[in-house]
Amino acid sequence: MDALTCNNKKNGPLLEILQTFFKEGKMTVVGDLNEGIIMERLRNLPPDKRREVLDFLEFLELQEKGKKWIEFDEWAINLSREKGFSHLKEDDISSIVKDFRGNR
Repeated sequence: MDALTCNNKKNGPLLEILQTFFKEGKMTVVGDLNEGIIMERLRNLPPDKRREVLDFLEFLELQEKGKKWIEFDEWAINLSREKGFSHLKEDDISSIVKDFRGNR
């Protein structure tokens, strides 16, 4: 099921707006967003619905940040394998760092 056909009550108004854009031929693909149309529609929403749109945008931003953390985690895991210390656990690393800092 894609994002435009799901029945999510919290994001309902935004999904309705996007569905309307597609039906009216104002958007052919997500990359073809027209900022003016979005802003016009947003201005016509009551304040509580604008808050829902903002909540949804914040959700999307968090998703993107999460992807970046996953990429970082993958990089760190691969680096630890390459350098031969993937066997170390968090407590081991913490202990090594504490010992190093204490010996300076």
